Amino acid sequence: MDFDFHTHRFLTPPGAGIVNLPEDWVAHPERFTPQLGALYSAGIHPWWTADEARCSLLLRRLPQLLGHPQVVRVGECGLDRLRGAALERQAEVFAAQVALAEEFGLPLTLHVVRAFDLLLQLRKRLRPTTPWVVHGFRGGPALAQQLLDAGMDLSFGPRFNTLAYELVPPHRRYRETDSEEP
Repeated sequence: MDFDFHTHRFLTPPGAGIVNLPEDWVAHPERFTPQLGALYSAGIHPWWTADEARCSLLLRRLPQLLGHPQVVRVGECGLDRLRGAALERQAEVFAAQVALAEEFGLPLTLHVVRAFDLLLQLRKRLRPTTPWVVHGFRGGPALAQQLLDAGMDLSFGPRFNTLAYELVPPHRRYRETDSEEP
């Protein structure tokens, strides 16, 4: 893999991928000390929405990171039916991040678990202009086509459906490790 679209590896060589910032750095953007030439994404993961006070803090502080020139994506953000706050709250936090992505002109990296129906509804309602990429996509070809038709791109990790991968045009698919391990 030449470029790692989504990783949690802080030792990723500059220019080799996009490193997703952890919750603590979103909560304390003053601690963000980027490696020269490295690229980052910053957002509020749906798992982090369960603690209302903490989530509100993250929403207030996230814009400080999004204004940094080395932060090139909002995310990972999204919807997860298995973890995090109630889906309605996750949708509110997600919509706030979509608004920030629009304000800063940044694309989104999406974490979606069993909530593609809601994601598609929100995309129609919010009508974003910045690109959205579903990371770690493992679904089948029918879902892949539905997401492509809605204007989203897909990123594939180590485990994926080969038919879905082959369906996605090369200019609309990415590869990722989604890993903290070297």
